[in-house]
Amino acid sequence: MSVQVDRAEHRDSRCRRARAEGTRRMLVSLVGSALSVDRDRLCAAGRGTAEEAYARQIAVYIAHTTLGLSYTEAGRLFGRDRTTVAHACRIIEERRESPRVDQFVDRLERAACGNTAERRA
Repeated sequence: MSVQVDRAEHRDSRCRRARAEGTRRMLVSLVGSALSVDRDRLCAAGRGTAEEAYARQIAVYIAHTTLGLSYTEAGRLFGRDRTTVAHACRIIEERRESPRVDQFVDRLERAACGNTAERRA
């Protein structure tokens, strides 16, 4: 019985990692393309340039608010701490006061929802 439980847990863990990797790739592609930021730089260690940090903030914001990931889960996607994700979410919420930023983030959110629906189908 224990071996069956271990195998099931291992399979579930692999599935969660695969889903997380697919989500990360989708967000990196979506946000990286929209902001002309190199996709590798979005997941790189360190802050990077202001443009890279802003793109990463948007990506983790969408992961949390639109895709429903916890701060911890969103942070894991990009190698960041949950407090960093919470800070990024506050920053993006403040920037959404600008109609231009709000429209831009809204378009990315809708695209992210469409991409996740396609992957589930």
